Order: sequence, then C-alpha cells, then structure tokens
Amino acid sequence: MMEWKSYYTEAADYSKVAKGASQKKTLGNLVIYNVVAMSIENYMTCLLMKTGFIPEHASISGMFRELKKLYEMPAEFQADVRFMNRFMNFCSLEVAHVIVPTDEEVVRMIGFMTSLEAWIVACLAIESKPGQIQVLN
Repeated sequence: MMEWKSYYTEAADYSKVAKGASQKKTLGNLVIYNVVAMSIENYMTCLLMKTGFIPEHASISGMFRELKKLYEMPAEFQADVRFMNRFMNFCSLEVAHVIVPTDEEVVRMIGFMTSLEAWIVACLAIESKPGQIQVLN
C-alpha cells in the first residue's frame, strides 16, 4: 500500500472514533480533541503526500499553509484551523496550561473534521478497483 493511503485510512479511522465517542460520550473532551486533531493531521498528510509533497510541518496550521499553496481551500477552514490551534499544546520547556474543550467546542471540532474529510474526498476519486484512490486534478 502506498504510504499516502495508510494516512487516509488512519484519518478515516480516527474520524470514526471521534464521531462515535462524541455521540456516545464515551471519552473525555480532551481525548476527543486529540483524536480529531489526529484525523485532521492525517487527512492533510494524505493529500500532501498524494500530490508528491512530504509535509514540512506536522502541525495542522503548518500543513494547512502547505495545502493552500496547492489547492483552493474553503475560506471557513482558516478560522477552523485557528480555532483548533487554541487547544494545541506544542512542545515547550515551560509548563503549558491545558485547555479542555467544552461540549460545544467539540461539536465545532467534529464539524471541521467532517468538512475537511468531505473536501479531501472530493479531491480524491475512487477508481474502478476497490481501495484505489486517485487525485482528480
């Protein structure tokens, strides 16, 4: 399996877990946030790698900037990326305050993840063979 496909599969798996956990309230909001972030990061990595680019940055905002160079991204994604960054706890020597998202914020995160997922799928086309994905442009 090509590496980008494994990122796509992982992103879809994280997305499914995040949506299920959010609906069933089985995981805490901080855990759901982290699963959503993993899904978003993997979706972005998938598309970057499929188009031949290895992401220079692992952050959502870094990959978003890279994708914007290659694709016309939906305008609302910029605000959603900034929103997600509010909760990021980047590596630092200083102790960072952990922000636990509210239920409403988790709903917004799931909404962004779902919109990004749909946009990524729209950038990819399913070939006639099962499991084969190809970029449209």
